[in-house]
Amino acid sequence: MNKLSEIINSLNYEDLRMIEKDIEEGNVSKIVRKRIEQYERSSKTCPVCYKEIVEGNEAFTLIFGSPDFKKKASFCALDCLEFFISKIKNKEIKQ
Repeated sequence: MNKLSEIINSLNYEDLRMIEKDIEEGNVSKIVRKRIEQYERSSKTCPVCYKEIVEGNEAFTLIFGSPDFKKKASFCALDCLEFFISKIKNKEIKQ
């Protein structure tokens, strides 16, 4: 049995009716997407030094990639951002 089935089977009648209403109104995907975004914002690590980036502390964020597939990376400090950019430049030069 999958996780969603387990959760649904554990709910009482009133909760099931409220969820049914949310599904009919199209709210479920919005709620799931919002929760995923909360997880992604709260648990970031610097891709260079692997230091945890705590929300509220100053961080540097780089958005890069092709127009149809953007990538986003957050860095704990300017030196990590510079190191990352230098690696991208070296990779492009080699190609």
